[in-house]
Amino acid sequence: MVNLLKYLQIETVHKFETAYDRLCFELDKDGGLTCLRSIAPARSEDRQQPKVCSELQDGDEKAQLARQVEFYLQDARLAKSGLDELVKDVANEVEGCETKCVEVKSSESATRKAKSSYGGNVRRLSDMARVSVICDKPEDLARAFSGILGRLQPHEVRRVTNGFKSDWMPSGYRDVKVNPVVNEHVCEIQLQLRQFYELKHDQHAVYEWARELNVTAKMEAEQLFENLSREVTEEMIRLAEGNWRGTGYCLVDLLTMAGQYAKAEEGSRKGLSEAEDAFRCIEDRGSKEWREALLQESTARRNLGYALKMQGKHAEAEPLYERSQAIREEVLGPKHPDVAEVLNNRATLLKSQGKYGEAEPLYARSQAIREQVLGTHHPAVATALNNRAGLLSVLGQFAQAETLYASALEIWEKVLGPEHPNVATANNNRAAVLGRQGSYAEAARLFERSQIIHEKVLGPEHPKVATDLNNRAVMLKKQGMCAEAERLYERSQGIREKALGPEHPDVAQSLHNRAGLLKILGKFDEAEPLYKRSLSIDEKVYGPDHPEVAADLNDMAVLMESQGKCAEAVPLYRQSLGIREKTLGPEHPDVAESLNNLAGVLRSQRKFQDAEPMYERSLAIDEKVYGPDHPEVATGLNNWAALYEVQGKHAEAEPLLERSQAIREKTIGAEHLDLVDVIIRRARVCDNQAKHEEASRLFERSLDISEKNLGASHPAIAGVLNDMAESLLRQGKNVAAELLYGRALDILRASVGEEHPYFARLLRSQALSVMGQGKFEKAETLFKRLVSMSESKHGLDHAAVATDLNNLAEVLKKQGKDSEAEPLCARAIGIWTKGKGPHDRTVVTSLNHRAELSEKQMQPRSHIPPGPHLLLGGCGKGGNGGGGFRDVGREGGDCLG
Repeated sequence: MVNLLKYLQIETVHKFETAYDRLCFELDKDGGLTCLRSIAPARSEDRQQPKVCSELQDGDEKAQLARQVEFYLQDARLAKSGLDELVKDVANEVEGCETKCVEVKSSESATRKAKSSYGGNVRRLSDMARVSVICDKPEDLARAFSGILGRLQPHEVRRVTNGFKSDWMPSGYRDVKVNPVVNEHVCEIQLQLRQFYELKHDQHAVYEWARELNVTAKMEAEQLFENLSREVTEEMIRLAEGNWRGTGYCLVDLLTMAGQYAKAEEGSRKGLSEAEDAFRCIEDRGSKEWREALLQESTARRNLGYALKMQGKHAEAEPLYERSQAIREEVLGPKHPDVAEVLNNRATLLKSQGKYGEAEPLYARSQAIREQVLGTHHPAVATALNNRAGLLSVLGQFAQAETLYASALEIWEKVLGPEHPNVATANNNRAAVLGRQGSYAEAARLFERSQIIHEKVLGPEHPKVATDLNNRAVMLKKQGMCAEAERLYERSQGIREKALGPEHPDVAQSLHNRAGLLKILGKFDEAEPLYKRSLSIDEKVYGPDHPEVAADLNDMAVLMESQGKCAEAVPLYRQSLGIREKTLGPEHPDVAESLNNLAGVLRSQRKFQDAEPMYERSLAIDEKVYGPDHPEVATGLNNWAALYEVQGKHAEAEPLLERSQAIREKTIGAEHLDLVDVIIRRARVCDNQAKHEEASRLFERSLDISEKNLGASHPAIAGVLNDMAESLLRQGKNVAAELLYGRALDILRASVGEEHPYFARLLRSQALSVMGQGKFEKAETLFKRLVSMSESKHGLDHAAVATDLNNLAEVLKKQGKDSEAEPLCARAIGIWTKGKGPHDRTVVTSLNHRAELSEKQMQPRSHIPPGPHLLLGGCGKGGNGGGGFRDVGREGGDCLG
């Protein structure tokens, strides 16, 4: 019950603020606002009460305060008659004005304000004796102001404040206040416009609620719901459904805030039907009643559009937003602030659909209207800047986005204060775009600042704090500080589960992000149940055909593919693609992601003809949506080049990689970490075309960028060293290669441990290097260790075990130990035949090797022909064996802000 009242109070305050902004807009149309703003403010150096209360020696602090209050209230009562007489004389002379006299402030009210606003200094209270002048027009108010000043001596005017000069006021309310000295007491005269006064009359009761319910002015309705349990939310909805104390009107808003979008849709459809019926009953077109009914229909269409959008029903939402905009433009005019609001809603919908080119001009127009109508320092302008920045960030225009985020932050800090939740949001968003540019440390600092604000204003267990922790974890993960990131992810999840319940979609996000970190750490068995639980929550909350569910399926598929379970990954990718095409349309960027990832797994299965048209379509979508020079286009080119690489078509891959690198250097700079992958791929392509000098230069550049961004001991450095070592192996420089492998293994051992799958991959590469140098005994030791590691991690019948058995057999054969090699080769063939079928290329090759071994056991050793044989799975990241290509930027990463 109390929480429902809190919600009503918060929403009512916002509605008053919006109503005041609308009144200012109407005033500005005919020059009234200019007239009011011409009234100059004035401040005296001494704004305290002239008299000093001297009877303060005895008694405790509370008693002293009570005596001060009574002393100055007595003065206020003496001054009140003179104040009223002064103002009535002016009102009688100025047409369109009337006086509203009120009682002297009560002792309770004076005490409360002295303590809350002035630290108990009662002398600073200037409104104990007060009176209002209500004026019909701005010109009437200006004349009344001049009449008051004409009856006072200059030294008697202690202060003049003009609320109409500000773009925004904390309560939304605006007036002109004069503080004169009357009978040796500072009083207050409020000069108010009638429309503002009538609106304020209803507002006063709302602020009384706020004080009684301990609702701060900084709280938003969304923040209230974020900290409520599901049971409390359901109770609020139940009360509204029963129209408790007339609260039925806010039921749809409550359902929307609570995330119950299907029910909100049902209520919104009913509201729209009622609004349309009411409009049809009005015959006098153009009347005030007709205008209000039409605007009510516009609001109903907007509400229904939002409920549909949040369910992923974008195509149904779009015409509703369009009609809502058309109505407001017809009734209010094209430059009304309410038109700016619906333009923003439409732009956000189009952004959700990936229609960025259509969204940008709507965001820009919304911003322009707000700046013109509300002023450049209004919080609504900051919101417009923030939203445009979000779109620019998606488009890869990070520098422009950061500039807009910084402007929004400046406005919010100035008008709302440095500890307002919107300031925390601005820090969050700016940090996110810095992270996209690779400034991870600076981004982490801003995320931490946002967390400090939220903890102070909302408390340490608030879901907003959980979001800050999540975002800090993202930056730590990108810096390779995985243990610290995991700790923050776990704390974030714990807060969300406690505050929101275990089935909330924000909990699903926490599970998803933790799973992503575990996947990076190679802890696939721990990651899988987290992904599955995240998927289960999202299916329950959103339904089986929602884009969030598609994202979960995509990431589950990525996990399967990371473990080599391509057959399990394919149907998940296809299901994700189907949902996205159905809900988002065939040309949405998320569809491009699904096509790209499905093509990647088909590439791994060597289904090249099936994969290529998917890469081509994915790239076409990205170029259409983002333009030809966007980082996502670079990623698409990268992955298409990988398809050519695995087929040995290095000449075809090279121009794609060159274009990808050029795009990235243009959009993110020449030293950004995201350049490393494409430079390494270019180096490999050059290496495979015997362009070893160029390859070496590219490898060195990739290592330099990586070490500058991450430090010399980051696990990603090991990956670069691995690629460099493979290049040296191909040139026959085995000793130099082994040194690099050793350094890479040391880095992985210290950073992620020997249980990580990358450690086994590098150890395998080192074993091959050792064998290439003829050090067969050392190679045998390494391959035996690899077999043991694979069996321990994957079980006895996994394909990785077969690969290591086959390689161990090969090195035994090199030493003439054919009798030991033959059963290992047979076991490997058995595992592969079971998993891949008897006609798979790997199985056929291994059968040939086994037959060769059987023959050679019957021949003298001197007849064994020299030369290396196929060693499966030892090519490392992107080698000739076709394994290890990494699709960058397409795995649906962590959710920021």
